[in-house]
Amino acid sequence: MILSPRTLARSAFLCAIAVTAAHLFRFGSAVVPFSLLPGVYVLGAIAFSPRENSMGWIIYLLLGLSGVPVFASPPYGGLGYIFKPSFGFLLGYLFMSPLIAWIAHRRKTPTHHSLLFLSLMAVGLLYGPGLVYFWLIMKFVIQAEVSTGFILKTGFFPFIGGDLLKAVVASLIVWRAKLLRREGE
Repeated sequence: MILSPRTLARSAFLCAIAVTAAHLFRFGSAVVPFSLLPGVYVLGAIAFSPRENSMGWIIYLLLGLSGVPVFASPPYGGLGYIFKPSFGFLLGYLFMSPLIAWIAHRRKTPTHHSLLFLSLMAVGLLYGPGLVYFWLIMKFVIQAEVSTGFILKTGFFPFIGGDLLKAVVASLIVWRAKLLRREGE
């Protein structure tokens, strides 16, 4: 696969935004941290191409798994991060972001409503792999007795409201940027 300099630069930019967001604002439990990464995921999914999304999240994951402290919770990097219950959300960024980007880029002139819908859909799709992975790690690695209620109480309810708000903000940013770009042409 041959990547253009533009694709490489935009992919690296998406990765840099993710690294900055992971370090800029993070707090909460060690199991599932609160961070700005879901907002970056949504922003990237509706503003960047599918290939740029794939490459940006691959770079981010490879940096983190190689030991660079870019992730949102301790130990912030290394191969052991694969066994963190929240790692499934990172996998969700990797696999869902190009899908949402592909859908978003099929429209030549997206409306604010279509961007908002895609942003909310991106958040919804993210929780699928995130919560399944969370359950798998809790059940089979940590060997904890976990119920659906526990998974939702720990990995869904505390975060869904903020993630939906981040999706709304991301859709507004991209919609406004597209309007400014059209005005400048």
